[in-house]
Amino acid sequence: MRKLKTFSLLLIAMTVTLFAGSVSETHLAANAQTTEQSHNKKKTAKKAKKTKKNSNDKHKKTVKKHAKKKHSKKSKNVTKSKKKVTTKKMAKKKAPKKLVKKTTKKKKVVKKSTKYNYNESQSVDESTTNENEYDSVDGFNFDSDNYATENPTDTLNVPSNYLYGFDSDEKIVHQIESFTDSDISNSISESRKINVFHPKIADTKRLVDINNIDTNLQRELSQYAADLINQFRLKLSNNYLFTQPLTVTDTALKASREVADGYNKDNWNMTKKGHDNRVLNNVANKYNLNYYAENMAESLLTDSYVQNPINLANVKESIYGAICAMMFDDASSSWGHSDIFLSVHLSKTLPEQFGVSIDKMGQIHFEIYYG
Repeated sequence: MRKLKTFSLLLIAMTVTLFAGSVSETHLAANAQTTEQSHNKKKTAKKAKKTKKNSNDKHKKTVKKHAKKKHSKKSKNVTKSKKKVTTKKMAKKKAPKKLVKKTTKKKKVVKKSTKYNYNESQSVDESTTNENEYDSVDGFNFDSDNYATENPTDTLNVPSNYLYGFDSDEKIVHQIESFTDSDISNSISESRKINVFHPKIADTKRLVDINNIDTNLQRELSQYAADLINQFRLKLSNNYLFTQPLTVTDTALKASREVADGYNKDNWNMTKKGHDNRVLNNVANKYNLNYYAENMAESLLTDSYVQNPINLANVKESIYGAICAMMFDDASSSWGHSDIFLSVHLSKTLPEQFGVSIDKMGQIHFEIYYG
């Protein structure tokens, strides 16, 4: 009898443990704002309805987006999106909120007792890996290869019935109006099959301390993200340069780093508060950047379940997955993240400075500064 009771208790404990470790939910919220440019967005299919750039939506996964410009204000997001104006009064507008929950597939990781010193020369203990097997950390529901290879290439591929297309007459990328809800759903499903992250062996051996990313590594991560977005823009336009490419600059790197520092200081959690407009405005003013936009994603890079040390491949996978989620699965945010990454409705001639930073909460900041 005593054995039977012990066995029953053990069985219950195992069941609870398995259930608790199987679900992980993250949310996505979006802010999209533009200033001074009164471009109206075209009407899109029902499910992917577009509001103006001031549409406030919570999105799946943890991707947030916030586009702001200093000279005029529009707000859109789960929280308010404020814009700083030098001569005019701010006009604030709240858009209805949406919340879509999505689970992120987590792979089992092996706990290591080794004490790690985080620097570029430190490598992962190869005895814990099996022929370069890769432990995915966070793909925003976009897959990764199971094994790392020597020289992989990451790219973004255009799914069928993608909501955006190139107008060869106007020489711009714009939203296509004729898609049905089913078309958009199929496009999102296909995007998950054709966009896969490919880890590099050397990156799996470079450990990264999320709280201490130096300028060289920040530049590498920013260039990785910029290359993905720039290449995708050219795919959509058949290699016509319809807008200025994202360019990683010293100014953008400093500004984006200070944005992350500001979020850290304010303990600003995007899933609860949206974007930290005070920080964004202050940084833009400091560097005399008149127009700016922020897309944001809350990754699992600092989640307590991650017991292995984070490596560079894990960080790049999170960046890749966040961009994919915002580019291909953004209907519940009215495709505002996509608009920002594709520079829809923006000047074709303004330079676009770009920087990526990660704060202590694992939130990835994609900062674009125009002009």
